[in-house]
Amino acid sequence: MFEVLNYFIMEKFKKILFTLLLSIAFFTSPQKAIAQDFGADVVSSYVWRGTQFGSGAHVQPYMELGSGNLTAGVWGSFPTSANGGGDELDLYLGYDFGPFALTITNYTFPVGGGMYSDGEGLFNGDYTEVSAATSIVGVDLSAGYFTGVEALYIEIGFNAGPVDIAVGYGNDKADPWYANGGSGIVNMSFSGSKEIKVSDGFSLPVFISFIYNPNAEAAFLVFGFSL
Repeated sequence: MFEVLNYFIMEKFKKILFTLLLSIAFFTSPQKAIAQDFGADVVSSYVWRGTQFGSGAHVQPYMELGSGNLTAGVWGSFPTSANGGGDELDLYLGYDFGPFALTITNYTFPVGGGMYSDGEGLFNGDYTEVSAATSIVGVDLSAGYFTGVEALYIEIGFNAGPVDIAVGYGNDKADPWYANGGSGIVNMSFSGSKEIKVSDGFSLPVFISFIYNPNAEAAFLVFGFSL
């Protein structure tokens, strides 16, 4: 079954994904495009699902266009220093069905200067993830499956007063991805946020997260703000 899914996603869906992205961006009229958003986060380090990418501070911009329950967007993460590493540029397409939301994301990793290594590129779809998310009585549940590397990630999150808590489980027995070719708890995060008043008309949203990866015995403290 996984082989059929991999073939469909890797070979077929990437063409559909980018066709839809272009269609929404260029052919959707302003009357139908009911949502448009863009912004950026600046973080002291880039830690995703319990693993650090690159080094140093990263700027993480995004731009998004929505029409009804359909959303298409681009998200990136770029180091603020030339030697920081961890460049990432992702395209995603999502649909909110009400009880749950389904998202397909194409992850890409330029090596610097917007260039890609030989055989890679923005539209190759080598790292495609199918994910779903829902909320049940105040508990957020999400799951994502990378079809190419056969890696599964499941996360549960909830609010505990002033602290947001999330616990993530990773399984990547086919290829090292989350748990170095195994499975286990790879992400435990404890996060808080607030707004710092800069002027009467402007407040800066800031956030901080303590992240612990029991599987890798790694810990991080990440601070950031949103624009």
